[in-house]
Amino acid sequence: MKKILKWIGGILALLLLVFAGTAFYLRSTAQNRLAKKYDVQPKAMVIPSDSASVAAGEKWAAALCSNCHGENMAGTEFFSTPDLGFIHAPNLTPGDVCKSYSDLDWDRAIRHGVGKDGNPLLIMPSKDYQYMSDEHAGQIIAYLKTLPAVAQTWESPKTTFLCDVLFQIGAFGNALNAETIDHAKPSHYAPVRGATAAYGDYLVKISGCRSCHGPQLNGGKDPNPEAPMGPNLSPGGNLPSWGAEGFLITMHTGITPLGKELNNKFMPWKEIGKFDEDQLQAIYAYLMAQPSLATAVIK
Repeated sequence: MKKILKWIGGILALLLLVFAGTAFYLRSTAQNRLAKKYDVQPKAMVIPSDSASVAAGEKWAAALCSNCHGENMAGTEFFSTPDLGFIHAPNLTPGDVCKSYSDLDWDRAIRHGVGKDGNPLLIMPSKDYQYMSDEHAGQIIAYLKTLPAVAQTWESPKTTFLCDVLFQIGAFGNALNAETIDHAKPSHYAPVRGATAAYGDYLVKISGCRSCHGPQLNGGKDPNPEAPMGPNLSPGGNLPSWGAEGFLITMHTGITPLGKELNNKFMPWKEIGKFDEDQLQAIYAYLMAQPSLATAVIK
């Protein structure tokens, strides 16, 4: 019996050693990914300075950036938990790290997910913004350059051992978009603006709807373990019964035609609702033009 217990003890010790070694390897690999330098050189763009372009950039930023960076663009406490660490959405005004950003630095961060120092930006949705046209990216940059400085400094992201391991095994999804973007790919173009499915396709792409509603928009799950299932947005879901008017009302009020209240933490209706009527009509037209699919089952 003692011999058997000794063998069992040895096997358990070996398993623990293998487990610990794997965990340390995963953490080390994660830290190497976060520290990797990317030599990304965006093409030069002409950044407009006229009032109409700045105003357009403000609208784009309100719809696409304010959920993480705040309405004044001074940043927010994006994520904070003792077990995993904390990540802050940085201050985009001249009051902090972005004060020395050039036009190319802004483009590198927005559409490539790479900071001025060459490091990848954590949880920056450049996988969506890479589809943004030069015109619209330029308008956002033009607006950001006019912001008054807000004296708000955030600490650099800090992650725990557990967070690094979970990150490396993919528990947080594609959190480093710089790894998956084709940085040499030519810029995209926006379709003609209007309440059309083609323009809606563009808006759905840059708004990142597939991150929560799935690649076919028939339901999905954000990597955040607290996030609920993203509902089916194809004609196979409830949206056809809403109608375009019901969709617009929902994006403006956060209440669906069925009386359900949307949680802006997981469904940024307040930000999407900042699109104008033509843009929201375009999104709805695009969704209704998709194949009618049954709601996806996420295991």
